[in-house]
Amino acid sequence: MTMPKTIALLLVALCTLALPFSARAGQAITRVSDRQAVTLQQLCAKAEAADLVMIGEVHDAAPHHDLQLEVIRQLKARQLPLAIGVEVMQSDSQKELDAFIAGTMSEADFRQVFARNWSYDWRLYRDIFMFARDNKIPMIALNVPKEVVIKVSRQGYASLTPEERKNLPQGTMCDLNNPHTEFLKQSFGEVFKHVAKGRVFEYFCEAQTLRNSGMAMNISQYLKKSPKTKIVALTGVWHGVKNAVPEQLARNGAKLASLVLMPEIKEFSGGKASPDAIDYLVSFPSP
Repeated sequence: MTMPKTIALLLVALCTLALPFSARAGQAITRVSDRQAVTLQQLCAKAEAADLVMIGEVHDAAPHHDLQLEVIRQLKARQLPLAIGVEVMQSDSQKELDAFIAGTMSEADFRQVFARNWSYDWRLYRDIFMFARDNKIPMIALNVPKEVVIKVSRQGYASLTPEERKNLPQGTMCDLNNPHTEFLKQSFGEVFKHVAKGRVFEYFCEAQTLRNSGMAMNISQYLKKSPKTKIVALTGVWHGVKNAVPEQLARNGAKLASLVLMPEIKEFSGGKASPDAIDYLVSFPSP
């Protein structure tokens, strides 16, 4: 008896959904320390043992967000106490974020809050936020107020008023004597000269350090309240590498075992990814 075409197509779709993410998306995961290929399940087994899992993104790349969600799903399935930290939300919007996760704020209302915090399309992040809401996974607004970041990037940290500094997470600093500053110089110093339009590279570094430090402090403050929680932090690539937010946490005295997972971008391609910066690298098929 011939199976109706619609049923056959449905079975194919269901089988596709059941596939591991790596098989479904066609991406490859490389353990940077020895350049060995691993499965998503092997990666998540290592992530299970970490206190902090940093998953980087290029903000407008939908496959990167799909990967972030799949790792979160896998860790949730292991019955781990989780919280999701997100760069896309600023710390002064934590109450609205809490209300959305608790189900007391509608998606329509929260989209307006999201738009005030982040300029990229809500649809890129929606599945992650809805999964957290549906599963009652706390979310942490990691970022510092964007008005402060913009001012520092244009005028330097010294230009901030005492009132503006009060709006930063307690303990946030802007000390450029950190490994990430040198990393930025090596990665962007020459490029910046051609696109700076009068901006000062040191101010750019100060703004990056300010955000890294602020995000680290927000993670630390959350862990003081919920010390047994595993944090999955979703940030742009340059905040998630080891010498960015994880390094700032270490400088603040936090003793956290971290795992850093990054998408492959040109700066990390062709063997340029270093285990000093990344633990696992994910390459995606060309669109």
